[in-house]
Amino acid sequence: MGGYGGMGGLIKVEKMLEDETDELFALTTVGDFLFRGIDTGAAEWMMGDPLTSDRLPPVFRPENGFALFNGKQDTSENECYQVETGQEDWEQHTVITKWGKDSQSLSEDLSKAETCTWIGKYCQTWWTLPDA
Repeated sequence: MGGYGGMGGLIKVEKMLEDETDELFALTTVGDFLFRGIDTGAAEWMMGDPLTSDRLPPVFRPENGFALFNGKQDTSENECYQVETGQEDWEQHTVITKWGKDSQSLSEDLSKAETCTWIGKYCQTWWTLPDA
């Protein structure tokens, strides 16, 4: 959001705070923040504003707004791991050797991992360097 769009975005955020749509540090319950979701205030504003609505990360969902672990209860959505058993070398026991969003995308480092917005747009690699 650089240039005019970025400045327009900051002006919109300032207006939202001045209108008391939400507070910079809003009070909420731990359960709502982590799991149930927050769909009022700033979260509601970001989901509905054309400048931000298609750029939000996957922790936003239409059904419940923002929750840090949205979609992560009782599921392994977008999380797949290869873990060493330690059968050959006990020092490697429980070491994650590959990870990806599913078993077809397992990789030894994050250099090819992609992230997308909550509506599947603007997919891009988020870490271009191989892990050390």
